[in-house]
Amino acid sequence: MRTKNKLLVIVFVLALVAAACGTSEAEDAATTQASTTTSTTLGTTTTEAPATTETPQTTQATPTTEAPAPSESSGRSLDAPVATITVDGDVSDWASITGLATTLEPIGSMADSVENIEATIKMAYDDENVYALLAIDDDYNFNAEDLKLSAAIALQFPVDTGGAAMGADDEAGENSTGMVDIWHWEAECAVGEPSGGGAGHPQGEGKDPGNDANCNFDDEWATDAETREDDNGEGAENSLYGVWTHTNPVEDGTGVYYFEMSRPLQTGDAQDVQFTAGESTLLALAYWDVDWSDKGWTDDSHVVSANTGWIEINLR
Repeated sequence: MRTKNKLLVIVFVLALVAAACGTSEAEDAATTQASTTTSTTLGTTTTEAPATTETPQTTQATPTTEAPAPSESSGRSLDAPVATITVDGDVSDWASITGLATTLEPIGSMADSVENIEATIKMAYDDENVYALLAIDDDYNFNAEDLKLSAAIALQFPVDTGGAAMGADDEAGENSTGMVDIWHWEAECAVGEPSGGGAGHPQGEGKDPGNDANCNFDDEWATDAETREDDNGEGAENSLYGVWTHTNPVEDGTGVYYFEMSRPLQTGDAQDVQFTAGESTLLALAYWDVDWSDKGWTDDSHVVSANTGWIEINLR
């Protein structure tokens, strides 16, 4: 099952307009970042959160009504170091890697009914692959028969100058400025089961290269709200590989989700972001929680990092 809905644009509508996988300098570290340390069941996770002159927001933010200006930066940045990572659901090999803690917030009409979610993102790379670990503080829910009763996430990267609204730079998601690469994971396979095209799963109906027919960890792209598609153009493939886990995998068990992912640095696919050591790109996060209705999540009942701008990722 796939969720192809114009409303997914809301994930990234209020983010900043993306740059083309290029380097955008972080703000002065003394004024934009502060280090914090948190612990999780699967080991200690060091996180790096943006500093602020006010008490951190604990309630839902009022949604922004205007599209962000091009090249504007939130000041949040994350270093992705060289590391040896095995994508297997055991996150202990991430313990020494600094992450960025952020609050994912609802937007638009959901701002009054959907609660904030705390998340931590870490990234790393080696000679061949880039790695991501997204930790979500939320209770465990999984239903193999209904995707909307299982957690879902998305990571978005600019391919060129694509804006944050799925490649557009306006709130309606219509004014395309380029392309974005979307790693869209609706948890259809169980805890610990390898997901994604890189897991060797058969492609979807019609031999859709971007589709993970088994576990729904799909490689997608968009240039505006009307053109979000699986990556199935010329030279396309889905080399995403992931394993998700939870620290307390019993129904409604309080704990932390871990979505562990990898992909080759360079795919040669024009619809993919390409990663290069020593360079930077931008990132936005989204999460769908099944607890927001009796029937699970809906397309617009999600929380995002984009409310406060893009996250700069530096492969150092």
